[in-house]
Amino acid sequence: VYFRINKFPDYGKLAHFDLTQLQSTGRVKHDEYDKEHIGDFALWKAWDEEDGDVAWESPWGPGRPGWHIECSAMATALLGDEIDIHCGGVDNIFPHHEAEIAQSEGVTGKKFVRYWLHCAHLLVDGQKMSKSLGNFYTLPNLLEKGYTGCEIRYALMRVHYRAPLNFTWDGMQEARQALIRTDEWLARLREKSRETSVQRSTSNVQRPTQEFEEALDEDLNISAALGFLFETIRETNRAMDRNELDASSANAWLDWWKRVNNVLDLETEAEVVIPAEVAQLAKERENTRREKNWRKSDELRDRIAALGWEVRDTNDGQKLTPRASSG
Repeated sequence: VYFRINKFPDYGKLAHFDLTQLQSTGRVKHDEYDKEHIGDFALWKAWDEEDGDVAWESPWGPGRPGWHIECSAMATALLGDEIDIHCGGVDNIFPHHEAEIAQSEGVTGKKFVRYWLHCAHLLVDGQKMSKSLGNFYTLPNLLEKGYTGCEIRYALMRVHYRAPLNFTWDGMQEARQALIRTDEWLARLREKSRETSVQRSTSNVQRPTQEFEEALDEDLNISAALGFLFETIRETNRAMDRNELDASSANAWLDWWKRVNNVLDLETEAEVVIPAEVAQLAKERENTRREKNWRKSDELRDRIAALGWEVRDTNDGQKLTPRASSG
């Protein structure tokens, strides 16, 4: 049983192509049968010996659904005749999603999907990720190397969904540094928010709020949204450096961050537990730095690193974070 695409006027609109230009290619060779148009696709396929026990009875004899049917069946059964958002890879646009639209709307007469979001491919060091190339990674792999869920999330989300994402270990380190900047900024704001003195503030919370929202309204332009976030971090840090940001403004920026983080979900989900030995070495190092014993300080830093931790010196003192292994 085939779907005659010439009877569905909107076929091809998702992929933006002209049916008269459709040629026989690998993308339309999933079904080999006699059909009126090269783009016609199978709704139901007759059973053959290669199918084994995979068959159901039908008015046309034993067989099974065509490869596009399953998605329409699951979507309508679970979500109804009309869907707000349908996601998928760019390689699903044609013929799969075109076929989904045709067969679903052909049955219901309703618009199947309001918004389609097609993501580009994930690459690893510029190559397609595959086990055969030895560049296949899972989330547990990254967690085992010491990266946090927030760091992984940031690394994956910072590229627009329609652009290819090239995963690299350098990129993971960049994600870590970006979140360190965010955490240090939040620590400064929280400290400032507890002050009782009143100073003149030049902060404008409304502008970055509008810019952040407008960026996401523009087809989820995450790169621009993150750009506004880090521009805000730079500006507010400078204001705190000049002592131009008071406690009230600090609280306003913390409230702004809560709204932003409701979207990004990037703040560390759990407090990091620092082993007692690492904490003791860090305390010793802090004392040696106070005494300006830089050689001893470097030795202690190396011992901390050997235990799997990184120590950074900031204006607010030492910061300890788990080290991530690379490669």
